Amino acid sequence: MNPRTVALGLGDSVELAHVWAHHVASERGIRVLSVKGASLAHHGLRDARQSADVDVLVDPSRLDDYLAAVASAGWRERPSSYASRRFTLHSHALAHPDWPCDLDVHAYFPGFLADPQHVFDTLWERRATFPAAHRTCATPDRVAAALILALHSLRGGHRDPRHQRELDRLIEIAALTEDERRDAAVLAVDTGCAATLEDVLPRLGVDAPAAPPPDPAALQLWRGRVAARSEASYFWLTTLRAARWRDRPPIAFRAVWPSDHDLLLDHPDLRDAVWPKLRARAARVGRGLRSLPRSLRVLRRTF
Repeated sequence: MNPRTVALGLGDSVELAHVWAHHVASERGIRVLSVKGASLAHHGLRDARQSADVDVLVDPSRLDDYLAAVASAGWRERPSSYASRRFTLHSHALAHPDWPCDLDVHAYFPGFLADPQHVFDTLWERRATFPAAHRTCATPDRVAAALILALHSLRGGHRDPRHQRELDRLIEIAALTEDERRDAAVLAVDTGCAATLEDVLPRLGVDAPAAPPPDPAALQLWRGRVAARSEASYFWLTTLRAARWRDRPPIAFRAVWPSDHDLLLDHPDLRDAVWPKLRARAARVGRGLRSLPRSLRVLRRTF
């Protein structure tokens, strides 16, 4: 029989990619956990829906080994803009010409302020499994998954209304048992997300004891991001603030006037012509100016 090439649909590709991502890791003795996506519906924390990508959290000590392994199989980093290379540090978005879904490889998960290795080890020790393509894949257990979804939704809620809806839905359907609520309180303190989720945990019925954050500076950044509603102007301001003086002029220029490459990457439907690009840049400046007062207030309040 001659082999045939069959185009994968998105649903099948996501399930198979979960299994493949774990298989590659297992062959090399690398620990990985599938996060978000179908595992949340499996835990009853989110309504079932089709994901467009596969998210895996990788043992931080083996991240480079894992990225090399998937690269050897043809996965490549998606093109990134000047901004995304500075604002998105926790994950690598990978694409493959034969797979309709992306593979997002996470080095750590934003909102957990404890040491990333400690967080991963803790999540790994209490891992569960969920079914994918007639196999089982490791994933955080139900309590840990609830914290991850809450962090993810809170981080992007103001920028994308879907995240806010997911957070509201989590509060509505999680129905944590008394044991789960106690467990969540202990886990939140241990992984350093009790403070980042200080407004969400009570809504889940979780009474986490007060504890100093493991990284006060990171907590400031988190609170600033949430208060600034994830506005791009806030990210540019914090990047400028942290940069050396000699690096600030080119950063400020890119904030106001992105390159053609970055503009077309962020707006794939934009026509590559002078006037459409000029209008897009003008609209960008307008959005930045409108959001700047809030971002400046947040920056002054949190630093």
